[in-house]
This record gives sequence, structure tokens and C-alpha cells, in this order.
Amino acid sequence: STRKVSADELKDLSTYELAIARNEIYARHGYIFKNEDLYNYFMGCVWYNPTCKAEDFDDSVLNEYEKANLEILASMDTY
Repeated sequence: STRKVSADELKDLSTYELAIARNEIYARHGYIFKNEDLYNYFMGCVWYNPTCKAEDFDDSVLNEYEKANLEILASMDTY
């Protein structure tokens, strides 16, 4: 959330790791995942505080770096 990542930094990540990285941006804003695997993964993270239902989530909480990183991750993520 504090800088843009480059595609070069992400090139060695697996599709699973790319999906986790992309969803971590949402998780850090309290996004409650409907996908059980993602929900369980982030519930195992001590920092995760699920506070916002998927249908109530507003992308306006994302900063410019997070938005840019989501675009890069989405372009590389085929998971």
C-alpha cells in the first residue's frame, strides 16, 4: 500500500501466489471473502480483521498504489 510493484518483481510468483497477493490488498481493508479458501487463508493471518461484507465493499478505500498494484496483479493472475 506504500509503493507500486513492477511486473518484474512479480514474474517468479506462481498463479496461486499472485491471487493471494491480489486478495491481500482487499483483506487489509477488512474484506470478507465469500470464497472459503481465501477466507480461511486470511483468517490464519494475525493482522486480518474481517469487517466488510463483499457486497458492501467500496473500492474508494483503496489508495493509488493499491489500485495500480491490483491492475498489475490482475494482468498477471490467471488463477
